Amino acid sequence: MPSMLQVRSEGSRRAIVRLSERKWRNRVFEKPRKLHGEADTSPSDKRTLWFVTQNRHKYQEARRTLDPFGIKIRMLASPKTEIQSTILGEIAKFAAQEAAKKHKRRVLVEDSGLFVRILNGFPGTFSSYVHDTIGVGGFLRLMNRQTRREAYFQASLALASPRGSSQEFSGKVHGTISHKPSGTQGFGFDPIFIPRGARKTFAQGGTQFKDKYSHRAIAFRKLARWYIRTKI
Repeated sequence: MPSMLQVRSEGSRRAIVRLSERKWRNRVFEKPRKLHGEADTSPSDKRTLWFVTQNRHKYQEARRTLDPFGIKIRMLASPKTEIQSTILGEIAKFAAQEAAKKHKRRVLVEDSGLFVRILNGFPGTFSSYVHDTIGVGGFLRLMNRQTRREAYFQASLALASPRGSSQEFSGKVHGTISHKPSGTQGFGFDPIFIPRGARKTFAQGGTQFKDKYSHRAIAFRKLARWYIRTKI
């Protein structure tokens, strides 16, 4: 007659075997895991646009713009590959194509910049770096003696598929650089940019104001009209 220890050992072995079999079945039939930063949307939804960005402000603005068109967009908070270029479209296109290959799905990438006329377009494609290094205050000091303060914001979108195809869309809004920061909403250089035809900065106006004038919203509306027309 087997001892109690032997019985327990045999029972433990059977339990381990059953557990192993269960784990194996779960791995085979489990739902695909979400990529880092993805929202709860099935990867099989081919009509969903995945926006590669770690900037939640940009994602929220894009979502507000695309919602009225019935286009689903989800945030994919994955780092993007950025090349050094003075052309926004080139930066966005390269990053989108690399991300599409990496994540094996159609993705959307946006790149934007502030271009100041008196500074020969500076900071332009280096806007994010300039903002991170000297901030709004430091940039205003560069403009301290300038009376000509015309500028424009530009956004470039690139939609790319894993097969290598891509589409580009852009939006631009002209305006001026204020003499001091105003407003607490928005991000980046929003507190010092006054769009043409307005008296408030992007940071003062709120979301409806920003969506009305925004270079990013213009680009996303172009994308939406193309997307609906092509029905990809």
